[in-house]
Amino acid sequence: MWEERVQKCSRRPRSLMTTAKKRVLAILTDRDIELPDDGVTLEKIRHRGTHFRIDEGEFLSFRIERHPTMYLSDSRIRGRHRSPARFHVMTDYRLDLDDETWRVTECEATFDFDPHLVIEAELDALGRKHAIEEQIEQVKTADDQADAFDEAFDSWIDHWEDKFAAVHGRKVPDDQRREIVQLLIDELRSRTNLT
Repeated sequence: MWEERVQKCSRRPRSLMTTAKKRVLAILTDRDIELPDDGVTLEKIRHRGTHFRIDEGEFLSFRIERHPTMYLSDSRIRGRHRSPARFHVMTDYRLDLDDETWRVTECEATFDFDPHLVIEAELDALGRKHAIEEQIEQVKTADDQADAFDEAFDSWIDHWEDKFAAVHGRKVPDDQRREIVQLLIDELRSRTNLT
């Protein structure tokens, strides 16, 4: 049903969608309707809202896509404005115009990450790069490199397991969390010549 509504809405002429958007914003502003308590604001609706619909006297609706992000490093990634890992969450807002009650429905939530940015944020960030490089050198010069690797990086691995469990309270899928952690382990093994 959601897919059908998306298709119907996407087939509307742009002028009708713009008109619907203006009317929805006007109703929310003129009636001073209280918005849902999930962080949505008129500004967000104005700039990020899509799929505006209005049925006079019945309801109005729109969608907002949010991107809860996981900034993997305490330090900013050099020159980047993109998060290494984030959710894409599409939420449908429907207001009953008769009693001014909201129905908020999460339509879709997906998670993705950029492997290169994850490595850069976790292994090459200014705040930790030096410490990780020292541990890599210790592993390279150890008699038993496999044991030295475990000793040097087990606490980092535990840290990543916890860190990548959720983004702003939203659970990261287990397979993707394991994939991120394995990516970092593989990169460390490569840097210590253990691959």
